[in-house]
Amino acid sequence: MPYSAITIAAAFVQKGIDEGNPMTQMKLQKLVYFAHGYNLAKRNEPLINEEVQAWKFGPVIPAIYNDYKRYGREPISSFDQVESVYCFGFNDSVLDKDAIEALDYTWKATAHLSASDLSAWTHKHGSPWAEVYNPKDMSIPIKKESIRQYFRNFLFPNE
Repeated sequence: MPYSAITIAAAFVQKGIDEGNPMTQMKLQKLVYFAHGYNLAKRNEPLINEEVQAWKFGPVIPAIYNDYKRYGREPISSFDQVESVYCFGFNDSVLDKDAIEALDYTWKATAHLSASDLSAWTHKHGSPWAEVYNPKDMSIPIKKESIRQYFRNFLFPNE
């Protein structure tokens, strides 16, 4: 650990396909962000290698955006349009138990929420995104420590 953001994204896409709940590219971004934040808060370790950037609709990992942008606002119901190595599906055997636990926790906590709900949540005052977002510069990274502290306060407030 940590993993490529593309690997974590593919795991979520496969989970959505398997459970008949495919997600949009925007929701995928938020799930990867949430799982990353959860892992930082719980284990003090990043889940993904890449930095998260503050874009208009919330936290974005550019590699995921580039891999899934062809889907636009449509649900990702297959890997047909993905350029990554997971074009034939994803097998989670490449993930360790901590990564699987972070993905499962995130899925249970957020699968019922829409991409818009998740985006609104990431925009809340005091969020890591809100601390750095600048509409004139979409390449501003969101610091891992800011994400870790925010998720620790949100998910584990009594610790």
